[in-house]
Amino acid sequence: MTTLGFVRWTLRPDLDPDAPQLTYAYRCLTLNTDDTACNATSPTSTDPTEPQTWTFTHLRTHPDHTSYAEVIERPWVMWREGPV
Repeated sequence: MTTLGFVRWTLRPDLDPDAPQLTYAYRCLTLNTDDTACNATSPTSTDPTEPQTWTFTHLRTHPDHTSYAEVIERPWVMWREGPV
């Protein structure tokens, strides 16, 4: 005989001490003159201000590149809450 049970799972940010760190980056969204996306990307950092600095450097070398996306990588974990 087999007994089946239901388990409740929750998805939550992984805040455990050994979890990967939250990281930040920026990607240029500006279209080039040939309508291809620039897609230049800043270095990834755990300090959100470092990638922001990259946007100003990129703008200096590409004065018409004024549109960016912030790319945040946040670790998540599935948490088993036990049987229902």
